[in-house]
Amino acid sequence: MGDVEDIALKIFHAFEDLYFEKDKGKIFDDVFERYFSFVEIEQFMDVYDVLVSLGINHRKQFDEMVKELKSQSIISG
Repeated sequence: MGDVEDIALKIFHAFEDLYFEKDKGKIFDDVFERYFSFVEIEQFMDVYDVLVSLGINHRKQFDEMVKELKSQSIISG
């Protein structure tokens, strides 16, 4: 797996593990709403697929999202 896929998998696992913890779901919702708008989401894409598409097609925004998730202690560095 490449760098984008590895980081996307890390974010996806954090999403699955932390979404229902207090205040974490709102962080994911806010961040994903802002950054997923750059991706043309197809019917059968899951969160991981959208993250990979963002990383491949919009690397600057992907890196900004990763930085924001790290600053919110959602993923580590």
